Amino acid sequence: MQIGKKLFLSFLVVIILHLTAYQLIFKNIIVEQIKTDRHEEFLQEQEAAKLVRIRQLMRSSSFKDPVEVLTISKQLPEDLMYKMTVEDGNGQTIYTKESRAYSLEKSGKQVVAEYHFQHEPPRMGRTIIQFFTDETDILASKGVSMIILYIYGSIFLIGLVLVIFLVRWILRPINELSSVIQQINEGNRSISFSYRANDEFGQLFRYFSDMVEQLRIAEERQHELLSAIAHDFRTPLTTIKGYASYISTGRVTDLERIRKQTAKIEQRAIDLERLLDELQEFSKMSGHVPLVTERVHIRSFMQNVTEEYAEKAKEAGLRFESKLRISPHLHIEADVGKLRRVLANLLDNAIHYNKPDGSILLTVDQRDGHLLFSVIDKGEGIAEEDLKKVFTRFYRADKSRNRNNGGTGLGLSICKSIVESHGGQINAISQLGEGSCFWFTIPIRQ
Repeated sequence: MQIGKKLFLSFLVVIILHLTAYQLIFKNIIVEQIKTDRHEEFLQEQEAAKLVRIRQLMRSSSFKDPVEVLTISKQLPEDLMYKMTVEDGNGQTIYTKESRAYSLEKSGKQVVAEYHFQHEPPRMGRTIIQFFTDETDILASKGVSMIILYIYGSIFLIGLVLVIFLVRWILRPINELSSVIQQINEGNRSISFSYRANDEFGQLFRYFSDMVEQLRIAEERQHELLSAIAHDFRTPLTTIKGYASYISTGRVTDLERIRKQTAKIEQRAIDLERLLDELQEFSKMSGHVPLVTERVHIRSFMQNVTEEYAEKAKEAGLRFESKLRISPHLHIEADVGKLRRVLANLLDNAIHYNKPDGSILLTVDQRDGHLLFSVIDKGEGIAEEDLKKVFTRFYRADKSRNRNNGGTGLGLSICKSIVESHGGQINAISQLGEGSCFWFTIPIRQ
């Protein structure tokens, strides 16, 4: 499950727990507390009203004027919202007293209790005391305070618990990843993860494992490359040194023999140059190298390639054939040098890995929007498990054969980079013991 879904479900559970706890536990408690608060307020108001009546009865014989009820009003607490009105026998208001809390509240007052006290003869009339409340009083009640305390307290406690579990859940894969990175820094490439969840961390670990595996393979191939380069340079250098030393002795006077030996020296020098070109090309391909494109006449370009490799194939004892199924006037925009490099690499491999008396077929087909180049040989073929990796840098399907024929394991990787930089694709099909077909496409840009 993804982390986003986990967080969403966690908060959904928190909301459901809050609603359930409030409905089953706290709702009745809070309601009962509010009722108790209102009842206590009612009793307090009733006690204040009784106090007014008792004071009035005690002083009724000494009242000379109803205005003296001011003394009674002083007995009521000012933090209650009340209004006291004294009327004479005719119902005329002769005195009004408002509490400080009543005066401060400008609006929203509601009568919650009202008491009437009749004056004793000979002074007829009555005293009216009204008690008020508002929303502020209700919010200040203990029940509402409990609601607020419950909401904030539960959010804090449950949130704290969830944060602890969430942090531990997140830190577990992070700590494991840190430990693995430390192992990699120490040179260990055989790593494994115990975290197997199907979420973003699990996906990250799988990607990381693949990356480390690619790093391990790359390091192995680099070691093989250094060994191969040393071997590939040593073999032609030994040949060159031997022939040059033999000629320099002056014991060879036959010009034809000298010509053949110098030709072999030249061929070995060409092999060295090709190895250096591959290494230099690989170094360039590691960064971004823009193509130097120009307008290329495909039929003329392919004619030069076929003439050169027809001669090379003949020298190797192989049959060479080419088929150009393209328009005679077709032009494309491409980097001629790099395009020739791709064909040269594929054709060289077809020669090196062919069978005795084998054959090579070079074809170019004009398709909708692109050209399809194919190099087909009747060589030894490539095993299925190796075919998927032949375009990987430093990979050698047959290490011993590569060393005998030269090569760094970079040629096909370079071809892949060149073709993709032109916007094309490259791939291969092969059957072990039957031969191989390497093909690539180049878009036609008129």
